[in-house]
Amino acid sequence: METWVNGRSVQLPANVSDAVSVIESQGGVAVVQASGMQVLFSPSGEVTLRVGESLANKLCAPCGNFNGDVSDDLQLPSGQIVGNIAEVIDAWKARDFLGCHASNIV
Repeated sequence: METWVNGRSVQLPANVSDAVSVIESQGGVAVVQASGMQVLFSPSGEVTLRVGESLANKLCAPCGNFNGDVSDDLQLPSGQIVGNIAEVIDAWKARDFLGCHASNIV
């Protein structure tokens, strides 16, 4: 499996920093952060986020805030709650990556 980190091909497992590593997991690749967050990329293109309980109510963006209350999960960077996941995803896109349509974001 060919894996790239910061523009360079790496062999897995790879340590990106003291707090971040990249490993093979469940047939895909996982980015593991020391805080207990793991992002798994499957060969089919599915992305799964796993977090430990220590991150409860400390998250934001399209994954929600992990506080057990789904009514406040669709939150924009401004803090406004909306009812549309597409709006949330668009608002949280990184503006500096090619393919992101920052011109469509208000």
